[in-house]
Amino acid sequence: MSKNEVVSKIIEEQKTVIANLENSVSRYRTASDIDEHDSIDPEDFSHQEEAKDMQLRYEQMAIQAKTNLDILESYKNKNCAKLVAGALVETEDLYLFIGISTPQFILNDKNVITISEQAPIYSLLKEKVVGEKITIGKIENTILSIS
Repeated sequence: MSKNEVVSKIIEEQKTVIANLENSVSRYRTASDIDEHDSIDPEDFSHQEEAKDMQLRYEQMAIQAKTNLDILESYKNKNCAKLVAGALVETEDLYLFIGISTPQFILNDKNVITISEQAPIYSLLKEKVVGEKITIGKIENTILSIS
């Protein structure tokens, strides 16, 4: 499977993350915008501030997710010979993408794991090349290709 295909699937997953975050922002915006004429329960008003805080948190997360989407797009056609930002690593069991962090998923019977450069494991993987072994969790894999 080509790097472009795998990264396109990661982009789809990231778009799902963004949609979920935007949905949460919308829900919390509605919850934080209660008019005093809309409710007769005083407890509803006490939760407005909490809802506004959550709305702002989800807005920040959505902004970061959109930035990550832009990063993914910029890495789509980047070719790498070693494990650096933008690299897609293929092993026997998984695809590993370096650049952003998204939820793990399965593609063509292989786990797809994405990690950011800020992840602690990145320092252990950085600069590895084809043929070297990498350990993620308790599983050791040999790098078959890097693109």
